[in-house]
Amino acid sequence: MVLAAAAALVGASIQSATGFGFALVLSPALFAALEPVEAVASLLALGLVLNLLVLLEHGRPEHIDWRALAPMLLAALPGLAVGAWALTVLSKEALQVAVGIAVILAAAWQLRQRTLREAASSRRRLRPAVGWAVGFSSGALTTSISISGPPIVLWLEAHDVRPEEFRASLAASFFALNLIGGAVLLTAEGSGTLDAGVVMPLLALVVVGYALGTVAFRRLDRERFFTIVLALVACTGVASLAGGLGLF
Repeated sequence: MVLAAAAALVGASIQSATGFGFALVLSPALFAALEPVEAVASLLALGLVLNLLVLLEHGRPEHIDWRALAPMLLAALPGLAVGAWALTVLSKEALQVAVGIAVILAAAWQLRQRTLREAASSRRRLRPAVGWAVGFSSGALTTSISISGPPIVLWLEAHDVRPEEFRASLAASFFALNLIGGAVLLTAEGSGTLDAGVVMPLLALVVVGYALGTVAFRRLDRERFFTIVLALVACTGVASLAGGLGLF
C-alpha cells in the first residue's frame, strides 16, 4: 500500500493542477494491491472528495458548461451498469491490462492534443451525437476501471471551453459519475466493497495532494508541468500493463 499512498498524493496533485489524472495515477497501484471491486470502490470514494474540493474552489455555476455535459452524463447511466457488470466478470489480471492500455492511450492522446493546439485550424469539432458515445464509454470506464477522464476531456476540448470552465466542468462530471457509479457498485456488490481502513489514510493524502496541486497550478510553468504529468501517466500505464501480463 506504500505505492498506493504515493500514487494518491501525486494523483490528487496532478488532478488539482490540470483538471484530471487522479484515477490514471492511482488505479494501477490500487488494482495491484486490492481486489478489483475494492479498488474501484476506493477510487470512486476518493475521487468524490477530490472533485468536491475542486468544485468548492472553482465550481461556480457560470464555470460549468452544463450544455456540453448534459448529453454525455445522460448517456453515462447505462454505461455505469455495463461497467459494473464487467467488473464482476473479468479477472483482476484482465482489468490490470485494461487499465494499462487505457492509461497509455490517454497519455498518447493528450500528447497529440498538445501538439495540435498550436494549429487551431486542425482541430475539428465533434458532432453532438458523439456525446452519447462519450457518455456511455465514460460510464462504463467509471465502474469497471475507474478511468473516465479521457473521453470527457475530448468532449470538453471539442466544445472549446475556457480554462476555468474546463476544470470546473471536469470536476462536475467526475463528481456526478463517481457518485452515481458508487451507488451502482454498492447496490450490486454490497457495502463490504469499501474498506475504511484503506480509504481513510489515502483520503488524508488526497486532501494534501489537492492543496499541493493548487499551489503548483498557480506557480509552476504549465508546459513543463504538463510534460511531467504525461511522463508519469505513461509510466503508471506501462507498470499496470506489465503487472497484468505477469511480467513482474
